[in-house]
Amino acid sequence: MNNLLRWVRQHPILVFLAWFFPVGWAIAFIPQIAMATAGTDLPIEPFIILSTWFGLLLPVVVIVRLVDGAAGLQRLRQQITRVRANPGWYALGLVLVPALTLALAIATFGLPNVTPATWLNAIVVGFLLQTVVGFATTNLWEEVAWMGFVQARLQTRYGVLLAVLITAVLFALQHVPLFVGQSMGFVIPVAFFVLTIPFRALMAWIYNRTDSLFVVGLVHAAGDGAIAGTITGVGLLPRLYDGYDIGLFGIFANVIIGLIVIAVTRARLGLPARPAPRVTPQVAAA
Repeated sequence: MNNLLRWVRQHPILVFLAWFFPVGWAIAFIPQIAMATAGTDLPIEPFIILSTWFGLLLPVVVIVRLVDGAAGLQRLRQQITRVRANPGWYALGLVLVPALTLALAIATFGLPNVTPATWLNAIVVGFLLQTVVGFATTNLWEEVAWMGFVQARLQTRYGVLLAVLITAVLFALQHVPLFVGQSMGFVIPVAFFVLTIPFRALMAWIYNRTDSLFVVGLVHAAGDGAIAGTITGVGLLPRLYDGYDIGLFGIFANVIIGLIVIAVTRARLGLPARPAPRVTPQVAAA
């Protein structure tokens, strides 16, 4: 047992991945399996939520407790609940991201031909409600795992840019069940990975400047709320551009902001470009 605990403490990210991909993928693939074996059409959203909770969040909590002890869990809890931040960070997620997403759609398709009531519904239900629901059910806990656990540890050891690239690969692989479920072929997943790189850079910049996983998760949720749906319905753009292919506009908005952040910070993203001296965490008692 002591040897196993020692190995977990030496390789926390590897242990996390060894749990997530079998467990998280197995849960997320249930709708595809049900359709292929029984012809049953199950909604994917509840299984994505369960995959996030049991595939991502659960192993992070357990591994942090084993590696960093109660102090590590307390720090993680503080980052999750740190809501006090400059209002500009909230404006980034709740104003800039949806505004840029909408501007890209208007530049491509023109102004949506909808009524004022549809506009109100799209903003209040399509964006605000979807952002809140997505944040509470998935996006916050995704960022607890990918940013707060994986990417934060990688950037301490390898530097911020390499951490962005590695996490982008893993983050893209997390979404494989969605690609398979929608029969997207090979090109879209590859494009998604490329676009994920500046997105992960944006998440790193917010995290390194605020030390708040709450804010990171909110900006992530706002990007999804602009285009995607949750268990309560579809997001902002699908309500304004019904029948149009608008799936990538939210990603493009985050990509544009992420590329600007990379350029302005000279790829430091709130940290030195080179790895900081590695600090051995306090090891919890077995």
